[in-house]
Amino acid sequence: MSKYRDLTGQKFGRLTCIKDVGRNKRWNRVWLCKCDCGNEVKVSSSDLIQGSIQSCGCLRAELLRKRRTKHGLSGTRLYNIWCDMKRRCMNPTRIAFDRYGGRGITVCDEWMEFEPFYKWAMENGYRDGLTLERINNDKGYSPDNCKWATHKEQARNMRTSIYLTYNGKKMTIAEWAEILGVKRETLWNRLNNLGWAIEKAITEPIKRRQIR
Repeated sequence: MSKYRDLTGQKFGRLTCIKDVGRNKRWNRVWLCKCDCGNEVKVSSSDLIQGSIQSCGCLRAELLRKRRTKHGLSGTRLYNIWCDMKRRCMNPTRIAFDRYGGRGITVCDEWMEFEPFYKWAMENGYRDGLTLERINNDKGYSPDNCKWATHKEQARNMRTSIYLTYNGKKMTIAEWAEILGVKRETLWNRLNNLGWAIEKAITEPIKRRQIR
């Protein structure tokens, strides 16, 4: 049996040991600790000594918040473009996944972090109103295969072989747009950028601006 080690008053990370409260199921000594934030938590002596637990959980939450907001741009349009790019390639539940990640379109390692993507965007003509477009539709997202384009330019470069099936009818985006009396880029934007389901993209009416 190992020699008893009194940790009363000792500090490990943000935790200060208050008192011994017995043993856990693994027969490890357990200590009631007070975190710097004011919360109390029970932690085994082994976790304290090895440093695997250093707070009541507030430290991890704080680090996650800092990681998510360190660039201060999480609410911007450019940040949303970056998020949508990754979702299309990495999230199988996205309506557009079969046209991106599902057919091998990937995001380069450099752009897995937002800061390098932001730097490239600022140095390569980004401005509000432009969209991210791949130069070669069969290659992934990377600095050498992407550019900023207007919605009109992107619509002109769309793959015309994309089919949508709704109510048993299978037609291209252009054919659906003609039948519905909407612009092809409107349907494309709903599916590709907004991530709408096919039914919603096709049936949602276009909101007309009122002229006062």
